[in-house]
Amino acid sequence: MNICTKPPNKIAAETLGQAAAEGQAQRARRNGWSWPLHLFQVTAWLLYLFYALVGFGILVPLLPHHWLLAGYVCPGVCFLYHLVVHLSAVSIDPADANVRDKNYLGPLATFTRGQHAHIIENHHCHVCDVDVSAKSKHCGTCNKCVCGFDHHCKWLNNCVGERNYWHFLNSVLSALLGLGLLLLVACYIFLELFLDPGVLRSDRHFDALKNHTDCWFVFLPAAPLVTPAWAILLTAGVFILLSLLTVILLGHLLTFHIYLMWNKLTTYEYVLQQRLQQLGKEAEVQLEPCPPQQT
Repeated sequence: MNICTKPPNKIAAETLGQAAAEGQAQRARRNGWSWPLHLFQVTAWLLYLFYALVGFGILVPLLPHHWLLAGYVCPGVCFLYHLVVHLSAVSIDPADANVRDKNYLGPLATFTRGQHAHIIENHHCHVCDVDVSAKSKHCGTCNKCVCGFDHHCKWLNNCVGERNYWHFLNSVLSALLGLGLLLLVACYIFLELFLDPGVLRSDRHFDALKNHTDCWFVFLPAAPLVTPAWAILLTAGVFILLSLLTVILLGHLLTFHIYLMWNKLTTYEYVLQQRLQQLGKEAEVQLEPCPPQQT
């Protein structure tokens, strides 16, 4: 489905506070790897490494033998797929075709409101200095016109537009599925540590620790490392809290974009619509007649 509708693109991104400051020459960014990296982008990669390391290195190996294969394969496929589509969403240049055909990485023209009312007028961008499609908007963060502009994602450090929207959406969906499966594994491990810890010691390395119930192994079977029981419990607890929070946020984000697709809106159009409605309500309040004063 094409996510792009065709509102008048003279309503440029500065309406949402995204345009470059007037009179400042900025360079455009090609994709999510362009410097500087965003703090949210670095945080996303650190969380991915944490969930993968703890999930597949500590929690999944403690599953009973008959669940072990499913524990590796099901969330593992989701994590690998997420890695591919996430890298794609970050690496794709979502710029308008005419902008991509131009060498736009050098200094661009500055936007002066005294000369032009909008960055894009009559399908011509005064900053990119090219004609753009009716579906393009100028992103002030990346300082370029993006076809089918949806939003600028700080977690990707890249614009989400027509060219990488499905990669972004699949990234959210695969992260939600993969992390949701590991969350189930973590909850099972956490409960069994209290109810029946013996079922979690099915790996052959535990044969040497039968009389040491407070000792556990992590990073089985490749690099078994002895650790106390409280460390397993604490790790599982922290993993559950972080992954539960992440699953809730990802679920909310996915639900929001399903709503947008159902209504054939982009995030940009939705935010603009909400702001126009708010301005309309404020105008109605100002026009309400004052009640007569009683003497």
